[in-house]
Amino acid sequence: MSLRKLKWAALASIFAVTQLACYNTYTIDNNELSKLEASVDRYEVVEVLADCPDGVAPAEEASHLHGTMWADAQVPGDDDAVSDAVADEVDEAEAADSLVRRIEVDDLRGCTMVPVSTVNALTVLTRGGGEQRVTPFNFVMDDVQLVSPEYDVLVQLDQVEGAEVSDFSGWKTAAAITGMTVVTVGTFVGIGLLSDSPDW
Repeated sequence: MSLRKLKWAALASIFAVTQLACYNTYTIDNNELSKLEASVDRYEVVEVLADCPDGVAPAEEASHLHGTMWADAQVPGDDDAVSDAVADEVDEAEAADSLVRRIEVDDLRGCTMVPVSTVNALTVLTRGGGEQRVTPFNFVMDDVQLVSPEYDVLVQLDQVEGAEVSDFSGWKTAAAITGMTVVTVGTFVGIGLLSDSPDW
């Protein structure tokens, strides 16, 4: 292989390594997809169950006291100072928790819990292998269709088979950076060893 071809091969390798996927991709069903549509209640993050084994339905969410009812149940009535302090802590926790819609299940039954926000890539899977990109919390599903004005998507709901959610992977990113560094250093060392002249 000539030096010129080796240089182009090195550049192509570096480009390929930088394009390595740094995301984990999970598949969700239509029920979990419906949790990610636009709604009156605004959340920054919604947890969904993904990659459930075939034939296994995820456990139902447990019902428990939330928000004001939980605060009322927790606040003692006799001591006003203690009541105010506890109420303030509950209000802060409630405000932070109101931004996250959590899954309250003890048994995931083989499913993976994935937190989804607007930064996650969401791809709707349709029958026949079709894919439509949508943004979480910026599409609407009714009994008949799925509509995403941002991407001009209009799909009949009976054609939707679920969706894929991409979630950032720290270890894949670290592996990609390490691999890119090794390839880059190795390439330039190889070019230096194979080069006949020091000037190239």
